[in-house]
Amino acid sequence: MPEMLTGAGVWVRVVNPDPGELERLRERFGIHPLIIADLVEGRQAPKLERLSGHLYLNLWDVDRSGADPATHTDIALIFNDHECLVVQNGPEDELRDIEALLLADALVPVTSPISGVYRILDAVVQDFVELGAGVERELEEVEEEVFDSSIREDYRRIYRLRQRIGRIDRAVSGLAEAITADRGEFEAMMASEPALRAFFTHLEHDVTGVAKLATAEHAALDAVVSSHESNVSTRQNQDMRTISAFAALLAIPTVIAGVYGMNFKNLPLVQWEFGWLVVGIAMVAIDIVVYVLFRRRGWLGDRRGERPRPAAR
Repeated sequence: MPEMLTGAGVWVRVVNPDPGELERLRERFGIHPLIIADLVEGRQAPKLERLSGHLYLNLWDVDRSGADPATHTDIALIFNDHECLVVQNGPEDELRDIEALLLADALVPVTSPISGVYRILDAVVQDFVELGAGVERELEEVEEEVFDSSIREDYRRIYRLRQRIGRIDRAVSGLAEAITADRGEFEAMMASEPALRAFFTHLEHDVTGVAKLATAEHAALDAVVSSHESNVSTRQNQDMRTISAFAALLAIPTVIAGVYGMNFKNLPLVQWEFGWLVVGIAMVAIDIVVYVLFRRRGWLGDRRGERPRPAAR
């Protein structure tokens, strides 16, 4: 159990602790059993509670370095005026370096547990702010694709984006609700550091703004998904019309050849030397006429005047 920043209170950071280690922490810091039960169970929703003289803040962090920058790890902060326990769960190579974060130079120096908690919260929220802005830019690109009939949109990209927005929404909305609903708890701890209040207010605005943005992105992406499904249905209908048109073009000579293959004695042109040539020309002519009709109706591809599909994007 490495200790950090002894000049700013007692700080302890543990990574992926087992139940035995959590029990030793409970005995050392007097942590409420409900907090320990949450940590043993793992993957709790973002929340803030006061239990047995400690504030217990659970939040989801984001690994922005991986292939999927919305992969969440867990951070639990158990703190009061004199001590702070940081519990992180997740793959160790994806976890935030809390010690480096607290020791780095910043506008808010770490002089107490509450100022350190602010630094951690601010780092997590700013990552979500950047991630939300990136998702917004990608959403605009997807909207341009899906509402442009000349472009075949990438459905995999759409559903990956939907998954990322959902993860951000779940992570940030719970944190925003916890910070906003229990602001008084933070205000009480900042009584001896009034300069922190402006920073916490700014942090609260950031996290609520990201939560609202994620909700709006969810609604916008629902419209994109509906349009994508409509596009898929339209393309399937076009494919069925094209298949039917080609089947009709093939059926015309097949029917004529079938009739003349019945060997009736009185079929027109059967006894004429060049009858086969006339019948062949008639089959081709009928197919050409039908082809032109299908083409004009759009059954064999884009109608004249439509913009051609770009080869690449």
